[in-house]
Amino acid sequence: MHNYLRNFLDPKDFHVDLYDRSIHITNYNKIITLGTAKIIIEAPLKKITLYGSNFSLNKLADKELLISGKLDSLEIKYE
Repeated sequence: MHNYLRNFLDPKDFHVDLYDRSIHITNYNKIITLGTAKIIIEAPLKKITLYGSNFSLNKLADKELLISGKLDSLEIKYE
């Protein structure tokens, strides 16, 4: 229980949360592409590609992104 609570309050693993018209990403390694229709994020052992429209970066903090826009699809490639 203690580890679950600590990871909830201070997550260390890569995480993507999808909401209506927004995407929240934490603990990524690098932003590879940041466009209005395509975003590619490098995370540990994988690359995530978001396809959609009207993407805009609302928040850029230490290993945290908040992107707004319409998500059409998400692709994960494991390396």
